[in-house]
Amino acid sequence: MKFGAPEFLKWLLLIIPLIGLFIFMHRQRATRLARLISSSVWKTVIPGHSEKRRRRRIVLRLLALLCIGLALTRPQWGSHWEEVKQRGLDIIVVLDTSKSMLAEDIKPNRLQQAKWAVRDFVKHLKGDRIGLVAFAGSSFLQCPVTIDYAAFTMMLDDVYAGIIPRGGTAIGQALKTAADSFDTGSDADRVIILITDGGDTVGDPTQMAEQLHKNHIKLFSIGVGTLEGDLVPTDKGYVKDSQGQVVKSSLNESLLEKLARETGGFYVRSAPGDFGLDRIYKLGISGLQRGEQETRLARVYEERFGWFAAAALLFLLAEGLFRPAAVLVFFMLFSAPQANASDWSRAYKKGDYTNAFQTLEKTTKLFPDIGNYDRGNVLYRQKNFQGSAKAFADAAALTKNNKLKQKALYNRGTALLAGTTQQTNAVSDTAVRAADLFAQALELNPKDEDAKQNFERAMNLAVSTRLSDVAKLIGEADAMLKEYKAKTAKENYIQAKELLAPVLSDLSPENRDAQNLIDRADGQLQMLERAVQETKEDMAKAKKAIAVYEYKKAADIMLDDKPARKLAFDLDEDLKTQFTELIQNNQNVINIIYPPNPLKP
Repeated sequence: MKFGAPEFLKWLLLIIPLIGLFIFMHRQRATRLARLISSSVWKTVIPGHSEKRRRRRIVLRLLALLCIGLALTRPQWGSHWEEVKQRGLDIIVVLDTSKSMLAEDIKPNRLQQAKWAVRDFVKHLKGDRIGLVAFAGSSFLQCPVTIDYAAFTMMLDDVYAGIIPRGGTAIGQALKTAADSFDTGSDADRVIILITDGGDTVGDPTQMAEQLHKNHIKLFSIGVGTLEGDLVPTDKGYVKDSQGQVVKSSLNESLLEKLARETGGFYVRSAPGDFGLDRIYKLGISGLQRGEQETRLARVYEERFGWFAAAALLFLLAEGLFRPAAVLVFFMLFSAPQANASDWSRAYKKGDYTNAFQTLEKTTKLFPDIGNYDRGNVLYRQKNFQGSAKAFADAAALTKNNKLKQKALYNRGTALLAGTTQQTNAVSDTAVRAADLFAQALELNPKDEDAKQNFERAMNLAVSTRLSDVAKLIGEADAMLKEYKAKTAKENYIQAKELLAPVLSDLSPENRDAQNLIDRADGQLQMLERAVQETKEDMAKAKKAIAVYEYKKAADIMLDDKPARKLAFDLDEDLKTQFTELIQNNQNVINIIYPPNPLKP
């Protein structure tokens, strides 16, 4: 026999002074009663009085208290073996250990700052396997992927600049070493986090990025250092080139951005106080698929506190039965018809969701908050995610219980996310609503890890679908321009900017893909504005040439079939009308300079 909460054992010692206190109080009461009334006439004067019954009630109370104390200690005996499954991602950190990482533009130096950041990053991992590849002019696997975070941290601490004798920065080879180190039999997503200043000097790493993309391995890159760069210290001063000039190491962002983008990841530049690994975890890693990493058997002891709790209840019930009124209440309770409030639960567990839903109607009328919460669960099982989300919303609005409200908000967000798989549009807006619900749930219970993960998943879904929708919108607009449907294309570009505004303002302020799409839309809108302005200028030039009798010049301007003019005419009907009237008013002059071909049908 063992105890799950042995700290409560010491409180059982309080039973001893309580026994003494009860005996003392019982004797004191008997003594005072004897002084007032002789014990020989108690039965006559006090018909209901019985010292034996009082002693029994005291004993039963003490036994109930003892059983409650024993229940609190969680006694356990007997055990069974249970299969425990652990799920997580496969993550490999590829860390640059070349001499350039000793630059001190990030204090104390780039490498030390990176090691500290990786140590903090490991604290976020829960079941994810993590490994380490160190590289310079060559690379090697410093730590295979493992869930032994203490061992990983120890091997991380052993990394130093110069651990690899070969100089240079072979990013491509390091990525290949990391890719080859993954367990190909795992169904989890695989992630590489590249930490370097980007000063590649060996090979072409972009070829390896293409291979990572084919193998469905995401690469997230962190640029360490500043754009201005800094000198690289050594024992003999600073690193110099072959001509004896001091070398300054600066950050190569373009390469790191390209590598991450080609694999579906993104790039982050480190900064003092924000190395960037937190952003990568929240916006890139948290929403990825976690596979089954480890399955093991664990001995689980059987909890037996229920027996002692039941015994305490029976002792208290027996103590109450020594009173005649209590006996009457007891028989009334057990003779009452059995409630059917749990009928829906039994139907729910059997998978009979239709009957479970119908049975909840009475519960919903009596307890609207609990009833709607249970209705939401049933509807969710029936894959009626829209109805489920509404039921959870009603439960959250009607309840005054913060715990129930937190669960209702969380479940409503989950229902909205599940419903996005059935929708063909508005997925991004629905994901934003779900993220807001998870955020409200976290305000009520900040320790809810599931709510945190679903919040990050909803945010990632909102951003990715919004970017996909906008890219499609801009692509359609570009195709319209080729057909000179400039007015509709302009509306698409404006709508694209409106859709992306919340992404950069709230959802993902540093999202480079969103910024690129906005820049693209802005560029096209500016091009359309220039087309209108150029057409207006051409019309003014033609009028001016006619005024000074330069008819050939005017005719050339009016007959110039520019693509920009076609776009301008579609955008501005008045401009098209004015230009057409100018040509018609000067048609005779045009015919003289460029007579029509009589053979032309």
